[in-house]
Amino acid sequence: MRNIAGILILILAVSCSPGKKRQDKTSDQSVADKQTTIVFDTDVYDFGTLKAGEMVVCTFTFTNTGTADYRIENIETECGCIEVQFPQEAVKPGQKGNVEVEFDSSGMVGREYKTIEIHGNSKELKHLAIFAQVENDLLKIKY
Repeated sequence: MRNIAGILILILAVSCSPGKKRQDKTSDQSVADKQTTIVFDTDVYDFGTLKAGEMVVCTFTFTNTGTADYRIENIETECGCIEVQFPQEAVKPGQKGNVEVEFDSSGMVGREYKTIEIHGNSKELKHLAIFAQVENDLLKIKY
């Protein structure tokens, strides 16, 4: 008798799962409906030649070319030498927004290449890149 009751409870528990999965698909669909597209004027910036220790800033401008508001959720950088400022409010379709990047060249030498990954509700993940040739009198690289 206990075995039959255990089996019935197990069947009941398993049979309730599909409703939850359908609900998740619906919420995934609503997120997809709110995705938009953005286009950056340029996605690469070259600071040229810098002296080690210089802090420089560049601005990347983008346009929301989609039909939904664009919101940046977070931005990932590959090192602590980069600070990023971005709009906290949504950028409406047809409007422009800016991502300001500050690069600190302290302790660096040679050709530096850094990437910035932008996570938002755009259909594609966006990447930006900065370059600099850093001269450092304290560190020398032999080629």
